[in-house]
Amino acid sequence: MTRRTSAGLIALASAAALLITGCAPTTTVTTDGAASRTVSVSATGTADATPDAARASITVETTDPTSAQAAQEAAATATTLVLDEVKKAGVDDKDIATQTINVGPVYNYTSNGGQTLIGYRASQTLTVTLRDLATAGATLDAVVTAGGNAVRVDSLEPFVTDPAAATEKARAQAVDVARAQAEQYAQLLGFSLGPVATVSETSSTSPSPQVAYADAAVGAPEKAPTPVEAGTTQVSVTLNVAWSIED
Repeated sequence: MTRRTSAGLIALASAAALLITGCAPTTTVTTDGAASRTVSVSATGTADATPDAARASITVETTDPTSAQAAQEAAATATTLVLDEVKKAGVDDKDIATQTINVGPVYNYTSNGGQTLIGYRASQTLTVTLRDLATAGATLDAVVTAGGNAVRVDSLEPFVTDPAAATEKARAQAVDVARAQAEQYAQLLGFSLGPVATVSETSSTSPSPQVAYADAAVGAPEKAPTPVEAGTTQVSVTLNVAWSIED
């Protein structure tokens, strides 16, 4: 194969590394003195990781037929009970965050476009990070029992607190795939691979499915804790690697 034919088949890449948009910041490493003629490949590696914590969204909501203040005070009382149970379970203050607080009137709307005031509603939503999945179900059960009908668990989302090990495994897989692709191109097109000219990486962690929580027997004696099954989540690493071409 002539030099002209090879040049026509292989795109000339710039010395700057290619960047891929992803969920994590893109890191680029550029080799000094990279050759102007390169072959670039893209490869993705994946690895599974087991979630070890979960974020719970908890809403306290109360109503009163005549007073917004009464509704707000009832919500505050129920929220305090919820927080007491959360902290009793060993959750740190840094893992508890208030997301929304709402107080307002509630109307009944009629078919002719009118409205009638029927009371007032107060609500507060908390996000609580539970760092022990083994006790997450029991903690949420205690929260619902303490707050009664004023409390609901909107969602429970497991996550991996430290995906570093899975990321390293996915990266190694991506490097192996990228190298195999580049070596195949070199064999098919009649050139040799030189040193790596550029590398860019993007990593991401797929969100774990939210776990549905339902406590159908609040206050039942000897109730078994609600089970929480975290499943697995996938970590992926995508690499763009450019090798210098040697004839």
